Amino acid sequence: MSATTNNGNGNSLKLYYHPMSFYSQRVLMTLHEKRVSFKKQVVSLFAKEQYESWFLRLNPRGEVPVLTDGVKVIPDSVRIIEYLEDNFCNGQFGQLTPREKGSEESKKIQAFRECLEGLPVAAVTYGTAGNPHLWDNPKLPFTPSRLKQMAEMAKTRHIMIREQAEKNPEFKDALLEKAAAAEHGNLNLNKTPEEMDDVLKKFDVALGRVEEELATHTGDCGGWWLCGEVFSMADIELSILLNRLYLLGHEKRFWAEGKRPHLQAYWERIQQRASFKRSTQFCLRGLQMASLHMALKEHRGVLASLTAALGLAALSYALYRRVNKS
Repeated sequence: MSATTNNGNGNSLKLYYHPMSFYSQRVLMTLHEKRVSFKKQVVSLFAKEQYESWFLRLNPRGEVPVLTDGVKVIPDSVRIIEYLEDNFCNGQFGQLTPREKGSEESKKIQAFRECLEGLPVAAVTYGTAGNPHLWDNPKLPFTPSRLKQMAEMAKTRHIMIREQAEKNPEFKDALLEKAAAAEHGNLNLNKTPEEMDDVLKKFDVALGRVEEELATHTGDCGGWWLCGEVFSMADIELSILLNRLYLLGHEKRFWAEGKRPHLQAYWERIQQRASFKRSTQFCLRGLQMASLHMALKEHRGVLASLTAALGLAALSYALYRRVNKS
């Protein structure tokens, strides 16, 4: 089944996302690869907009990205990518899976998708932040100061989510479930050095599989992507994953300096692809404004008092000037 970017109601696709979100980036890359027109709205994670009632009505778990298509609401990046591939697949849109369903290439794409999607990206991101011995060569936006902030967030994340649950009784059950997972379950991002070793080993195993596959692309297959001639959904998963590991400073561990030469070549190649550039670029100024927004929101009461005090001082000074002139 194919579709256009406008449904019968005239509503277009809209993506709610954050530019630094790993899961948002892979949806963005899918949209750009498929040449689908869409509107977008940034949800400020720093200002906790994902826990405001308007967004919780889209996703009660308070997670980006979310795609809307008219009255349809599709949360979760995996579901969004599959929705786009299933519904935007005619000649005007890019194709991310082989036309022949059930082919060996299709099976290989699905196998690599499952392998890469199963990796704990949030754990490697926040776990790196909480273990300074892993700060080998982080790049913007993961500055040392931001990594320290992220480490503190990981420690208190479950408390913050429970606070949001109390503020949003309509979505309390979903948020309390998430808070429990953040404290003791699979969403616990506060990792010890030993736990981080286990996390990093999972990435080593997966990228080892990728290296083995890429090494088979010789001769006439030298220009292939991960699973074949088609730039596929598996390539989107791999591209955005490599970018996250690179920004965290893990490239030496996983592929650089001869560790995995075929993966290194893939990384150099993917950086030139337009959809990758458009999906992973971020604006430092925008990041600074988001941080300012968060600070203003958290200290709204203090700022209101300060503003009132400054206003009163200005008024008093104006009256003083008038009295002295009269």
